[in-house]
Amino acid sequence: MDIGGVLARYDEQVRGRVPERPPVGAVVERDGPLVRTHYGTHGTVRHPPLPRTTPRAELAELVRRQQQAFAGRGEPALWKVHGNDPPELAEELTAAGFAADEERSLLVAEFEALGTGERDGVRHLVLDGSDWCARARELAVSSGPHALPLREFEADALGLHQLSEAAVLSDRGRMVAVGWAGRPAGTDFVVVGGVTGPHPELVRYFARLGSKRYLADRVAPYCLVEAHGELRTELSAAGFAEVTTVRTHRWAPADATPARTRPVRKTIGALDDGPVWDRLEREFGFRSCTSRFPGFDAPAPSVTWSLDAVDQGREERLDQLGQIAERALRAVTGPGDTLYWLDWQHIGYAFEPHRVGGPGRPRWPGSVYPDGDYHLYLDPELRFGTFGHPWEHTLCVFGASLSAVMEAELTGLLGGPVRRRG
Repeated sequence: MDIGGVLARYDEQVRGRVPERPPVGAVVERDGPLVRTHYGTHGTVRHPPLPRTTPRAELAELVRRQQQAFAGRGEPALWKVHGNDPPELAEELTAAGFAADEERSLLVAEFEALGTGERDGVRHLVLDGSDWCARARELAVSSGPHALPLREFEADALGLHQLSEAAVLSDRGRMVAVGWAGRPAGTDFVVVGGVTGPHPELVRYFARLGSKRYLADRVAPYCLVEAHGELRTELSAAGFAEVTTVRTHRWAPADATPARTRPVRKTIGALDDGPVWDRLEREFGFRSCTSRFPGFDAPAPSVTWSLDAVDQGREERLDQLGQIAERALRAVTGPGDTLYWLDWQHIGYAFEPHRVGGPGRPRWPGSVYPDGDYHLYLDPELRFGTFGHPWEHTLCVFGASLSAVMEAELTGLLGGPVRRRG
C-alpha cells in the first residue's frame, strides 16, 4: 500500500470536505481554507493541510477569527490538527487558550487485505429506542473520545455519508463492543466514527460499506480509523498502518452556557416520533386514507381552509403560506420551546422556532403545505398545531392561541374557511 498516495487522497477527499447539505440543525461557513460548522451545542473547524509556508501571523489571525465566531454563539470549539499541518498551527492554538487531547494515530488499511468480518459474531445494530440500543449508547459515551461521537453519528449519518452503519459485537447475548462508520460520497474511504474497544473484527465488518454490492459505481477500498492505546495496537497487528497523526484541540468561550440540544433534531432513533403518531390516532382520530375525509378529528377550536387557492400563483402563495405559519408558530412559543414537524411515514423533526430561520441559523424545517403526504406542525402536548391534508387539499389550524394568530392572514390568502369547530 502506498501510504503517501493514500494520505494525498485523504487530504483531497476527506479533510476540509464541505457537505452537500449541512448536518441537521447546523450551519456551515467558509473562512478562507477553513470549514466551520456551528451545531448550536458546539462547533468544529476542519480544513485541508495548510501550507508549511503559511506565515505565523496569518495562522494567528485564522485562530482569532474562529474564536470570535464561536464566542458570538456561545459555542465550545473543536479543532483537529493533523501531523502534516504546520507545527506552528498547534502552537498558535495553545497560545490562544486551546487545550490539546491525547495524540491519536490515523490508521488505514485496504479492506481486501483485512477480510470482511462477516463471521466474527458482528451484527448490524438498529439505532432505535430499545434497551439493547440504550446499552450501546452507554458503551459509546463511556469509551470515548471517538472521532465522531455516536450521538452525532445518529444525527448526521444521512447528511454526511452516502452509506452508514452501526454494528455490535456480542458473545452469548452479552454486548461486548459497538462500532459505527460511514462512507462519504465520492471518496475512496469508509471512515470509522468510533469503536468502543480493541476489536478489529468490528472494523472488518464495515468492508460491506465499501463493496460493490452496496454501491454500484465504484468501491471504497480503504478503511480509516483514529485510534490510540489498545485499539491502535490491535489494529496495527491486524494490518493497519499509520498515515499521519491527529490531535483534537478544545476551547470554550469564557462564561459560555452552550445549548444542550441542536436547534433541529430528527425524530427517529433516540428521538422517536412514534408515540406522537400513536396519540394522533388515539386522541384525534387520525387515519390515512385517500378518499375518506377529513381524516383528522380536529379539537375545538379549529378552523380549516381549502388549499386550492395556492395553486394559482403557486410559488408566491406557497412562500406566503410558509411565512404566515412561521410567524404564527414563533408568536405562540417562547425561547427554548420545542415543536414537531411531522411528515407521514418520513423523517420528521423536533425544533425550536426561536433558533431557526434567518441569517446564520439553520433553515426552518419542513413546510405547512402537504406536498404529497400529511404535514403537521405540533406542540409536543398537542395543545395547538396545523394539519395539512394532501388528498382533501386542506389546511386545519387548531388550538385557540394559534387559530387567533393565523385566521385573518390565512383567510386573506386562501379565502373563507370550509370548516370551523368551536
